[in-house]
Amino acid sequence: MKRVNCLYRVSSKQQLHGDDIPVQREECMAYLGEHTDWEFNREYVEKAVSGFKTSVKDRDILQEILTDAREKTFDVLLVFMSDRIGRKEDESPAFVTTLNDLGIEVWSVKEGQLKTAEHVDKLMNYIRFWQAEGESRKTSMRVKAAQETFVRDGKFVGGKAPFGYRLEYSGAISNHGRALKHLVIDKEKAKIVQQIYDYAYYYHYGALKIAKTLNEQNIQAPVDTWKACTISQILQNPVYMGYIAYNRRQHSKCGGSFERTPMEQWIMSDEQNTELVIVSREKWEKVQEIRESRKKNMKDARDDKQGKYVYTSSGQLVLMGLVYCGYCGKRLTNGSKYDYWETKEGERRKKFVGRYRCTQMANGSLTCSGKAYYRAEEIEPIVYTVVTSYLNSLKEADTYDDILKLQEEQRILVKHELEQLQKEIKAIKKDIETLEQNIPSALRGEGNFSPVQLSALMDKNKQQLIELEHRLEIKNKEYKEMECKKKDIKNIGNMISNWGELFMECSIPERKVMLSKLIERIDVKENDIKIKFKISLEEYIGEKDGRKGIGSPTTLYTPCSA
Repeated sequence: MKRVNCLYRVSSKQQLHGDDIPVQREECMAYLGEHTDWEFNREYVEKAVSGFKTSVKDRDILQEILTDAREKTFDVLLVFMSDRIGRKEDESPAFVTTLNDLGIEVWSVKEGQLKTAEHVDKLMNYIRFWQAEGESRKTSMRVKAAQETFVRDGKFVGGKAPFGYRLEYSGAISNHGRALKHLVIDKEKAKIVQQIYDYAYYYHYGALKIAKTLNEQNIQAPVDTWKACTISQILQNPVYMGYIAYNRRQHSKCGGSFERTPMEQWIMSDEQNTELVIVSREKWEKVQEIRESRKKNMKDARDDKQGKYVYTSSGQLVLMGLVYCGYCGKRLTNGSKYDYWETKEGERRKKFVGRYRCTQMANGSLTCSGKAYYRAEEIEPIVYTVVTSYLNSLKEADTYDDILKLQEEQRILVKHELEQLQKEIKAIKKDIETLEQNIPSALRGEGNFSPVQLSALMDKNKQQLIELEHRLEIKNKEYKEMECKKKDIKNIGNMISNWGELFMECSIPERKVMLSKLIERIDVKENDIKIKFKISLEEYIGEKDGRKGIGSPTTLYTPCSA
């Protein structure tokens, strides 16, 4: 008698409450009874496991089946349909082949024995699982299309409520008869969300710093204690500015885990839901810009041999992260110290001495001919004076509105080019999909194309798609840079009117943030300081009324003149 093991699988949690598993079991038992030389041995049940998204190596039950096969504990694996084994055109046939090589027969109630001994058997298996994968892809596309429609309409598509919200019944009923829920702001938790965004917006704190600060304040976390990953999820979710988002993450191509998708690929609701707003759109978008800037600085610190410092808003040195050695070009680091002394009364005192250090010179390197240390009390007042003069010049020049107008015209042009590329990519993908649908008829010798012609056309279209996507990536980068430049211009406009009094009243972290909005870098030498501002009017206006453009990329000052 052949020992028969049965495999049953359902793809979703909803199917666990239906009749799917009992139906598969009943069909398999009836089929087993028709074979007089078979006897039931045991069954395997996979609950809520996708045969399309989940790799064979990540499916514990399939790995258990392989182990049992190697130990010769059964002779036949029986399934209701071959797609219960999987819906992956490459892995599923290989799994069947492995079982056959181990002496295990694989049978399907609906399709009979799945053989791999002959070449034609392997081809049939491949086509069988290829069709199963195709059906899964179509189902996935239908589900995604429906969810995208819901999201664009501003509807919640299910799942756990983000921190700061709770789920309540909306009164609506789904097509399947289920009562639907919607998001409602949780006022107490919303205050914590606002606090998190304030730390990121006003102080430029990173996720780790925010998590540490909240834990020190004993603020209750969603689970256990605050972690950087939790903070990052909150700071990245557009729901807090009133926009539902979809496609923020996808299954990794390397396995069953998830990976985040670029923001430009997110599907977001067309209109803002004011009932969900916890932070303003302006603040949310600025926080994204700040976070991207931090990522870039961290990457530069790893890749750039010019230095290892990453910009941070903490510490007592206001220019840290912006200031460089004017001789060797390396970023200056914190070289501060404390001076200690005793008073006549024997009281021991200390004084903080802020210093910027050139690591190269301090370590005796021959590649730098400058100073090892630059005192903060000498450099910082000069920078404040230059920045004030720069902003006053902008105010007097009265060219701010002209710059914004010209920059907006350039941005609209690039956006139009982006939209054209996206249309071309959509069309080429549709062509590829159409060609793929003609593969079965071409293999049967039917249709207008031979397999060779189809293959050539698909290769050509796929190459065009790669080129278009590369152009889109470059154009997206250009558009993002223009968006950042626009915000830089607006930041300067907001600072022009009351810079002096506002700046001196701010805390050190706030001063750092304000300066980082204006200044690209500061190069310091023993006798001069060069400041490169982020926005140069010459870039947009050039010469005006015969005068030199305001805010040239480099402004020269000497320490002794301040």
